[in-house]
Amino acid sequence: MSYFIVFFMIVLPVLEIWILIKLGGYFGAIGTLALIIGTAGVGILIAKHQGLGILFNLQSKFSQGKQALHGVLEGVALLVGAFFFMVPGAITDLAGICLIIPQLRRLIIRTALDKIIVEIKKRELRR
Repeated sequence: MSYFIVFFMIVLPVLEIWILIKLGGYFGAIGTLALIIGTAGVGILIAKHQGLGILFNLQSKFSQGKQALHGVLEGVALLVGAFFFMVPGAITDLAGICLIIPQLRRLIIRTALDKIIVEIKKRELRR
């Protein structure tokens, strides 16, 4: 857990600044600023549109009495993806893109759930 915190508090910001400096060398200050603002705006619009779709899907599942765990997980992943778009930087924008694209988002959720299930089973076997 401490490595995770160190990565997000120290390593990621340094990498983001380095990449933004490199992008500034290619596109200039105005171009880089436009890229940052543009990706944030587009990401937020896409997340808002897809988020409403997920909410309507969840509402219909709840009204039918169906289980909606995947819908909730997709909504959380979409929210995290939108947050990544609001954070300036290329790495977080790429992570946001991965969480905004439905097929990639489902793959990430499935992979994370599989790893969580394997870890839970390992811990149960140790007991």
